[in-house]
Amino acid sequence: MLARRPFHAACLAIALSFAAVEAKAQDTLSPDVIALIEAQAAKIRELEARLARLEARGEAAALPRGAAEVAAPPQEAPVALAQAQAPPAAPAAVSKQAGLAPPTLRGRAQFDALVYNNDEGSQSTGTEVRRFRLGAKGDLSEKLSYVAEADFGGAEVSLQDVILTYELAEGRVISAGHFKPPITMDELTSSNETLFLERSAYASTFAPGRRLGVAASAWGENWGVSGGLFGEAEDGDLDTEREEAWLAAVRGYVDLLSGDPALHLGLSAYHTAMPARGPGVWLRVRPETGRAPRLLDTGAFIADEGTFAGVEIGYGDGPLTLQAEGGGVDYAGAISGPDFHGWSAQAAWRWTGEPRPYDIEGGVFGRIRPTNPLGQGGLGALETGVRFTYLDLGDETVDGGEMTTYGVVVNWLPITRLRLSANLIQARIERLRARPVDETLLTLRTAIDW
Repeated sequence: MLARRPFHAACLAIALSFAAVEAKAQDTLSPDVIALIEAQAAKIRELEARLARLEARGEAAALPRGAAEVAAPPQEAPVALAQAQAPPAAPAAVSKQAGLAPPTLRGRAQFDALVYNNDEGSQSTGTEVRRFRLGAKGDLSEKLSYVAEADFGGAEVSLQDVILTYELAEGRVISAGHFKPPITMDELTSSNETLFLERSAYASTFAPGRRLGVAASAWGENWGVSGGLFGEAEDGDLDTEREEAWLAAVRGYVDLLSGDPALHLGLSAYHTAMPARGPGVWLRVRPETGRAPRLLDTGAFIADEGTFAGVEIGYGDGPLTLQAEGGGVDYAGAISGPDFHGWSAQAAWRWTGEPRPYDIEGGVFGRIRPTNPLGQGGLGALETGVRFTYLDLGDETVDGGEMTTYGVVVNWLPITRLRLSANLIQARIERLRARPVDETLLTLRTAIDW
């Protein structure tokens, strides 16, 4: 009998607590919840009365096994109330992914108007959708992320970055898919963030372009390194006598000042083996303007392999950015082994004071963010820049010519992701068996990204 008194006391305490909850519920709970509490309190009274009758008859053994569990429902009433007021719990599989951000849509649109003049007095004008990219990025797990993007500008749809990236540790990643090998600072800077509307002729000629491959990258507070192995730039039909080309690339850089200002010094290199029974090498270069004639042209020549080496230097301090890079590629073949080289240098100044922040992860200078955007107390950011480029594609039996360009650009960013630009390029092309050609090219662009 004494052993049952704690059980009685517990039941009495539960009853009193529910009475208090019932009194408060009159003011704070809905009628349905109050009805539930009253039903539970009635059940408690019924169980107490039954227990008293059993004790009076000395029939303790008749108490069913698990009677404590029978009396437990009143203790679960607060839990039931909380569940009634809260939304149902998500399944375990959904809850595991609840911390991941949903996929993010991304894209960019760049519309150009062009005016082209040469020294013969002829003039051409035109417009084009330079880029119209759509894609998405997101996370597949806490360590695995993706980017997928295609370009719908021009006559054909072209694949851009399609990458799976796995984070081994902080500042250590492995990437696989379709993307650019880590070559030259200008090539690796996004077209949303380049100073000029087109990359320098040096970078666009010697950088191998997007390819299928796998790469590993690591970076720290003031350094970074990346390298990878890649296939051909475009697919070819397989046969029994053809082997696909391959390319191995590596890039390393350091921020010598480790902060703001930033002083970037980098080296990049690649070695490529040409495909057996392939079409050979053919370099054709525009004077840093879309849709301009490709007057710098090596024609096709046979090479078995090629090796590139380049150096980069950059400096960023508040509204001032300086950047220069140069290098060359040495081809080797049974018939000829031409050696081509070039360089470019550019400077930019933001009249409204904004910096181009240095990104240690990519080893590039990044996006301008207006301090006083249009419509928020200011007129946005205003940037001007100049660039000089030299490219020599003539050596041995190959006469691709030499090109020197001088460029001026004005960029106005009323808000962060909208840019209006005017880009003027003066180019001179010289070849051994032809007279020099001078070109003046003006491009106006409206660009937006999201």
